[in-house]
Amino acid sequence: MAHDVLIHKLRSLIELTADDERAVRSLSAQRTQVSRHRDILPRLREPDFVYVIVSGWAARYGLRADGSRRITGFMLRGDFCGIHAVAGAAMDHAIVAITDCEMAAIPIAEMEALVARVPLIGKALWRAKLIDEAILRQWLLSSGDALQAIARMLCELHARARAAELYHDGACEVPITQEQLGDAVGLTGVHTNRTLQKLRSFGYIEFANGHLRILQPQELTTLAQWNDRYLAPWQSKDARRLEREAANAF
Repeated sequence: MAHDVLIHKLRSLIELTADDERAVRSLSAQRTQVSRHRDILPRLREPDFVYVIVSGWAARYGLRADGSRRITGFMLRGDFCGIHAVAGAAMDHAIVAITDCEMAAIPIAEMEALVARVPLIGKALWRAKLIDEAILRQWLLSSGDALQAIARMLCELHARARAAELYHDGACEVPITQEQLGDAVGLTGVHTNRTLQKLRSFGYIEFANGHLRILQPQELTTLAQWNDRYLAPWQSKDARRLEREAANAF
């Protein structure tokens, strides 16, 4: 299952051939369990492995000078943890399991050998990092307005959960608490709760028991001023290229 999850993630980033998939399946993938609220990777660790989330959700976080936490990224099935290992760098943040997580640990030496053998895998890792950075920029750009920030976050998490095949019966698995949502957008728990209640009162969402259902997608995305291009920026570039090629064919 761990290799299937990794291949599904890589396919969202690059096109894999059958030979590429066989090369990915040759990787060692030691399975490990991390309990909820435990760190997967602490700050300043120099990872010997690249970790892939097989199941569960995690979060990147840092601590402010006053000891309060700020979440800087949510991570779900298929996402990479400790990609710093590829660059030989120490972690400048920590990663915590926000649910019970199952991880696959891939030795960094094997990942480096795979990238040397299949350069497209290296491109996929760069694209994964590009998405992480784009997500954080979007969070910062919407941080001045609580309603927009929460709406954007819910749109994003819904889209990412669907892409990770965490969508069932019209709802996505989004097992984060209001406190964790507030930590991500820089709001207090009270303010986060009030904002979510407003979105519910508009009839835009249902969000309870770890599941998110978007009832009025057009209205919510308009409120959030959100589109999903930053989650796969190369796709829009490829689409524009194909459009130009098609136009030149006539």
